[in-house]
Amino acid sequence: MHRRTLTAALLGAALTGASAATVAAQVNDPSFRVVNRTSSVVQEVYASPSTQQNWGRDRLGNDVIQPGASYIVRLPADGNCVYDLRFVYQGDRSEEKRNLNTCNLTDVVLDGPGQAAAPSGPQNNPSFNLVNQSGRVIEQFYASPSSQQGWGADRLGNDVVQPGGRFAVSLPVGECQYDLRVVWRGGDAQERRNLNTCEMNDYVVR
Repeated sequence: MHRRTLTAALLGAALTGASAATVAAQVNDPSFRVVNRTSSVVQEVYASPSTQQNWGRDRLGNDVIQPGASYIVRLPADGNCVYDLRFVYQGDRSEEKRNLNTCNLTDVVLDGPGQAAAPSGPQNNPSFNLVNQSGRVIEQFYASPSSQQGWGADRLGNDVVQPGGRFAVSLPVGECQYDLRVVWRGGDAQERRNLNTCEMNDYVVR
């Protein structure tokens, strides 16, 4: 009986230590969410430690952040918390925020240079936000120009869109007519064809 009690106590201590380590890791996590409250598309996001001289790579990769959308920037939890941030809007306007302790914040809200900007002419930007109001997890999403025969790559990559979630679908500027295909967990699918995505900000799936 004594040995069982001792084993349970040791196990409890180990779990407590693991929990404390997890909390410590979360506290020192510099990752954050960019919230775009401007009227412009954010095309590039840079986040580099304040001790570095260059901006490094674009953290969005092939994605963009549409007005009203958000994007989680993943940064290594290596003990470095102070970052310089740079945001590039459509039209090459930019905004910088320096010496931010991103370990102490959840959201970086943009409501600056992009807010007053007005398009100078037709943009022909077919990018949009996929908004999941279906109550089911979306596991795959395809968007291909209506002039093409195949669906192409899954636009979600390794991501999924949870019920109530959003995902910024980045498409090349130019062609506007797209065929869209949603695949839910379990294999059910929905297709919409010949949509002018240049005329919409959100594609809502119900």
